[in-house]
Amino acid sequence: MYNVYLKEYIHYEKTFHNKSENTLRAYKKDLEQLIEFLLGENLENINDVKDIHLKTFLVYMKNKNIAKRSLNRKISSIKSFFNFLKDNSYIIKNIGEKLENSIFSKELVPVLKIDEINQLREVLNGTSMNDYRDRLIIELLYSSGIRASELLNLSEGLFNFYEREIKVVCKNKSERIVFYSKTANFYLERYLEAKKKKFGDKYRTDIIFVNNSQERLSDRSLRRIIDRTVKKTNIQKEISPHTFRHSFGVYMLEHGMNLHYLQELMGHSSIESTKIYLEYNIQDEFIEGKSYYNKNV
Repeated sequence: MYNVYLKEYIHYEKTFHNKSENTLRAYKKDLEQLIEFLLGENLENINDVKDIHLKTFLVYMKNKNIAKRSLNRKISSIKSFFNFLKDNSYIIKNIGEKLENSIFSKELVPVLKIDEINQLREVLNGTSMNDYRDRLIIELLYSSGIRASELLNLSEGLFNFYEREIKVVCKNKSERIVFYSKTANFYLERYLEAKKKKFGDKYRTDIIFVNNSQERLSDRSLRRIIDRTVKKTNIQKEISPHTFRHSFGVYMLEHGMNLHYLQELMGHSSIESTKIYLEYNIQDEFIEGKSYYNKNV
């Protein structure tokens, strides 16, 4: 559908705003680059795209050393495109409206240091079903690098509990295997025990992460859990479920993981989406690092 939206947008700019052919070619090139990047993240539905994905794309383009003028044009192209999508009811929320040309003067896509992860862990120390669930969410996102949507769609049948592996079904129906830590496994066992005790004969195995009515958690609920947890810490960064995925990618490369192997683990269809993690320079020790994949954690 991206190409359909793009074609309509270019026609709109030509017809109603009388843009020159040179300007239209520049818009088209900018947006084709964005679309390629989003597809590399398996974001095939425009409404699944978040502002952090746009910022990640812009950071990636910045690190290709293109001129500041070109970066600012790309921001303008994206903002105009998403305005068009919102005005025509193709998207629910205009995530492009907050992009600014000064966006590169600050860190756009933060990653979590080990002390920040430990802060999150420290405030998730309860023993109720929901406490175990929330801690498991943090541990799985952090140790496996899966997307929020993939996490929410997990069922017990996708887990190999003995090998600590998860079969992830991507939006394009492809599959990949990811791994999770011993810490995540500890909380997985306790969460499932607590869930079985709470729901008894009504216990469902087709959904891992549930609310108190045993319905699947929504994306909004997941974000509320993350926001609520962060507020209990001293962390000042803007953190979303996607932040854990970025942290996973950065730290795996910092500790020697092969770029193509990381691409496979993260489910990127394009290596360009994975290369963005090469631009970070993390000095803090990542205690658990690549030992996830050596089965020693």
